[in-house]
Amino acid sequence: MRHSTSSRESKKTGRWARIVLVCSILAGIYPGMAVGQQQQTLSADSDAPVLPLDEAVNLALEHNRLVKNSVLEAQKYDFQVSTARSRRKPQFQFSMLGGELLQPFDFTIPKGSLGTFASTGPIPTTNAKIHTPSVFTTYLTGSIDQPITQQYKIGLGIRATELGRDIAREDVRAERQKIAAEVRSAYLHLVATQASVDAARQAVKTLEEAERVTTQYEVEKKALRGDVLDVEARLAKSRYDLSVAENGMATQREALNQLLGRDVATPFRVDFIPEQDASGRTLDSARQEALANRPENRQARLKEKQAEYDRRLAKAEYIPDLSLSVRYQGINNVQVLPQNVATAGFLLTWEPFDWGRRHNKVLEASKTIEQARNGIQETESQIAVEVGAKYRKWQEASLLLKASRTAHEAAVEKLRVTNNKYKEQASLLKDLLEAQARSSETNAQYQEALSSYCSAFAELRKSVGEE
Repeated sequence: MRHSTSSRESKKTGRWARIVLVCSILAGIYPGMAVGQQQQTLSADSDAPVLPLDEAVNLALEHNRLVKNSVLEAQKYDFQVSTARSRRKPQFQFSMLGGELLQPFDFTIPKGSLGTFASTGPIPTTNAKIHTPSVFTTYLTGSIDQPITQQYKIGLGIRATELGRDIAREDVRAERQKIAAEVRSAYLHLVATQASVDAARQAVKTLEEAERVTTQYEVEKKALRGDVLDVEARLAKSRYDLSVAENGMATQREALNQLLGRDVATPFRVDFIPEQDASGRTLDSARQEALANRPENRQARLKEKQAEYDRRLAKAEYIPDLSLSVRYQGINNVQVLPQNVATAGFLLTWEPFDWGRRHNKVLEASKTIEQARNGIQETESQIAVEVGAKYRKWQEASLLLKASRTAHEAAVEKLRVTNNKYKEQASLLKDLLEAQARSSETNAQYQEALSSYCSAFAELRKSVGEE
């Protein structure tokens, strides 16, 4: 009886050993890949074109709608500069009033008001009454003014507007850096997701083959029905995991296409991102690069210059406005008054007393300069702190990546050795299963560490002002 029971257990163990051996051989294809082989393009959606990371960033910088809007906003300043420059040229004004008098226009020239002469007597000889009826009357005025002393203030205004344009251009650079960083982050997350999808597809293929072999063993009375159901249950779960992973990848692709400024349904595949050697980058060099390239720091310095020009403009208000002027006045249907009057000369406008208004503007502009200088120091400090944090996070990710890579290489080698021993019946089944699980686990950890490393490096590049 004991011999019969032992025989059945031995047969059952033998059946499971054959099933596991088939599964291990098939499943060992994917986890057993060396790290160097992962540098090839991922196999998901092989019909779709490969989109390299650099090309994705260039597409986003060229077609992203937010970047385009920031460029258009900066271009609007070109028109403001042109408008400011036009104030240097002569200014033409023309106005016309036409209508009827609300009441007659009457006045009297007294007798002799124009003089009394011996030969003619008084002029006029009697009181002369002049009557202008309520008829349609026109009043024309025109002027041409060429600024002279205002040229200095106009020049300051032009330079201040140009500084505003430069600040807007730094906004464009900031938007470009932001979009480039978002594209890199989305791309790297998609790389990790695509690797997960590839692993899930390989798992499904492995279990489908295991199901076929196990079903055949059941027909040959070499496996139990429970074994087939167990494989089918695992296959169903793997198909569900694959569906979830594929749906997540589809959503990430649509989001990346949106960042690239193209149709969200555009098919593409991401390429594997190799580890980047940035051993020559130090924290001090990163901070110096950030201070030179970050748009925030450039904007802070431009705002200081803009504040200085605002103060000079406030002080220039003390200068009288002197213009070369030509004026014309025309009046029709009004008796006695001249119909055409033209004058050429100089027009001076000055406000000698302003009760301290101009002085207060100068003091206000001086305070703005102090604020701008404090803003520069605060911006530089914030950049230094941010770069330091990103640099340290990148270093931590680099160390984690090295540890994950070494652990995965060790697990792959151990799986290979254990698999060979199991074929030669020199190791137990549980050792093979543990080696397979460890290889899959370390592979997932390596992919996650690589994605974290690339994301940390992308954030570091953004913090130093790279596009």
